[in-house]
Parts: sequence; structure tokens; C-alpha cells
Amino acid sequence: MPAAARVDPKAYFSPPEWAALARRSRWKGLALMAHAWGVIFAAAAMAVIWPLTLPLAVMTIGGRQLGLSILMHDAAHGALHPDPKVNDLAGEWLTGGGLVRYRTYHLGHHKYAQQDEDPDIGLSAPFP
Repeated sequence: MPAAARVDPKAYFSPPEWAALARRSRWKGLALMAHAWGVIFAAAAMAVIWPLTLPLAVMTIGGRQLGLSILMHDAAHGALHPDPKVNDLAGEWLTGGGLVRYRTYHLGHHKYAQQDEDPDIGLSAPFP
């Protein structure tokens, strides 16, 4: 089956609007990673110092792991950092690993969204 028709977002946004949406920050993605890892280490230290806080630490760490997965999604799209080498290095080593494998899988999802070839069709098919 052919790939889904591509839509040019610039048909819906003015050039200044699109420029603001497409701008990539050199520091925001890396700062978000530093924050996530800082919270993970702080939550782990809290659980070691005060063992009764272990359930809270587990929930907090799980939330930040989800945040790191979202940042890997951004890295897969090349949106984490404007320098592709920094983007890929941070996406691979600071988000949990597997960026290249995930990028291949995820961009396949975008190419074949809601078609038989979509690798996520099993996740989305049951929903309207």
C-alpha cells in the first residue's frame, strides 16, 4: 500500500508562525534531560535515606523515565538539538538507548500511519 499523503504544514501556517514552531533550541532539550536525571538521582537518594519513601521514589522515577522516552521521541525526529551529532549522541546515551532502532520503527509509523504497514497499527486499530 502506498505511503499516506504528505501534507505541507506551511500551507496552514504563515512563515513567521512556522519559523517559531520549527526553531530548535540548543539548550532546552539538554536541560530537560539534566532535570530528568537529577530528579531520578534525587528520588533514589531519598529512598535510600528514608526507606518509607520508596513508593514515592518509584512513582517519581517512573515518571521521569517516561519523560526521557518522550525526549528520545524528539531526538528520533531530530528535534532535541539543532546539531544532528549532539541530537543523536544525547538521544542515544541520555534517554535510555536504542535511538537508531526506535527512529527506524517510529518513522515507519509516520510514513504508513493507519495503513497495514504501520508498525503501530496493532496499538491504534482498536480505536476509532
